[in-house]
Amino acid sequence: MTATRVRLVRLRTGLLALTLAVLVVSLWAFNNVQDTAENVRDRTSQAVLEVTAARSALVAADAAAIASFASGQAKLAGPGQEYSNQLALASQSLARVAEFNQAGEAGGNALQVVESQVAAYSGSIGQADVHLRQPDAAVLGAVDLWHASRLLHAAGGVLDELESLQGKQRAALDTQVSSTGVSLAMLPLWLLPVAALLVLLVLTQLYLKKRFRRVANLPLLGATALIAAIGVALVFTLVSRDRLDSVGERLDDVAAARDAQIQAADDEGQRRLADLVSEYCDQEQGCGVTADEFRAKARQATTVSTDNTRVATAGVKAVAADAAGAAESGGREFLIPAGTLLAGGLVLLGLHARIDEYRYRP
Repeated sequence: MTATRVRLVRLRTGLLALTLAVLVVSLWAFNNVQDTAENVRDRTSQAVLEVTAARSALVAADAAAIASFASGQAKLAGPGQEYSNQLALASQSLARVAEFNQAGEAGGNALQVVESQVAAYSGSIGQADVHLRQPDAAVLGAVDLWHASRLLHAAGGVLDELESLQGKQRAALDTQVSSTGVSLAMLPLWLLPVAALLVLLVLTQLYLKKRFRRVANLPLLGATALIAAIGVALVFTLVSRDRLDSVGERLDDVAAARDAQIQAADDEGQRRLADLVSEYCDQEQGCGVTADEFRAKARQATTVSTDNTRVATAGVKAVAADAAGAAESGGREFLIPAGTLLAGGLVLLGLHARIDEYRYRP
């Protein structure tokens, strides 16, 4: 076997080995990022948004029920249609959280607690409605209404549990994103096999041009173009991974806007509840330490009114856009394996004739 043939065989072996490395690295990075992006788009981000939606709906339901009782409309229509609508929205959101839950057993247990507390809350509102319709039981109705509201707002109540559950779902997103093992900062490392293969392809073509005095080796040129395309696809894969970070940031913005929205509705509802409870308290002895502290706190609450609904709606759309963008494959699931395998075939084709020339030479 001549030295030229040995060199050509070694070049072929090196090119095929690097092609295999590019295939393995690119497919691993793409599948890892793609699976995470699709899970974030379809489940994790939805779980976070639905928890915030449930919190918002429950506070709106509570405020609507209090407004109905405070205005006297409850004697005709009970807690009101708005209360029923918001409570139904909260139940739907909790059902979707259960479907999308990414917080594991802890998330499932928290949901069970919340659902039982919401049922108890609804029961207390129903009792308040019954009692407030009876002139001689109006005081009991006010007590039931106050108790129902405490089920939402007290430490360890529904809103606290939901806030904790929201944190668990948000932490699950961070864990999923960090577990990909891929980041834009590590781009040079992930592109190393691609760069090494491109360099070896160029060197091989220069060697063939010098040794065989051919202008160009078209199969090797095609392989070079395909590997360059794989490198671009890998860059887009890492950029998609980077967009997952923006999904988390967008979710935080939505949560902040909804928190402000919730706080505004809550402060208004709690002030009305404080006024309603005061009507049934002894003017001299008050309502008791706990109720008096609640009334004082509710009346001191002030919230700056801003257009948080618009901000939250825009934020939800931005979350959906970023999550969809991160999960957009752009055909890379086909380009990476097909392009890499075709490049390997072109390497074999491009070197076969040259190696074959030296098959029988001494």
